[in-house]
Order: sequence, then C-alpha cells, then structure tokens
Amino acid sequence: MPIIVVLSISRRNCNLTQEQVARLSDRSQQLIGKLEQGKAKGIGFETLSQLCKVTEGELGNVIAYISDDPRELDDNLTKLSKKLGCSTEEIWPHIPEEIRRAYRSWRSF
Repeated sequence: MPIIVVLSISRRNCNLTQEQVARLSDRSQQLIGKLEQGKAKGIGFETLSQLCKVTEGELGNVIAYISDDPRELDDNLTKLSKKLGCSTEEIWPHIPEEIRRAYRSWRSF
C-alpha cells in the first residue's frame, strides 16, 4: 500500500515555490526537492505537520495513499485528482514505477 508525496501539486495550487515552502516550513529546499522527486528515505511527523500548515492544513495535500492493486488505480487517481484539483496525468509521475508497470500490464489484457 504505497504512500505517495503530492506536495508539488499542492505547492503549485498554493502558488508557492520550493524555496517558499522551505522557508515557511522551516525546512531546507533540498529536503523539499527530495520529497517532491520521491528521493527522500522518509518523512518525520514534525516535517509533515509543518508542510500541512503551509499547504492549507491538510495531510492529503502532502501525502496520499494509493492502492497497489492495478484494478483500483483508476478510481484512486480520479478521487485524488478531484481532491487536489488537478488532472490524473499530474499525479501519474508520483506513482512508483512498479505500480505503473503492473497497471500497464493489467490494462493490456
């Protein structure tokens, strides 16, 4: 059950740069970049709390759950895109490659 980081989408919705998010959350721009690129090893509760404050006070504006079952991915993406006010295509790059592969394989049947 993957948790994906959707911070970059919420940040853009709030018209903020990485640098502004870093300053407002008292975190480094390098950390914000790593989180957005999916390269961070983890995220602490205090960091999550600070990022939630910056992105309109919602945990779902920073991270989101998606199913690793490819049959559920379309529904997950549709719900998440409505919540975040974006297209499903904007969320797709945040999904781990192994789930994208499984989804493409499932859709090809």
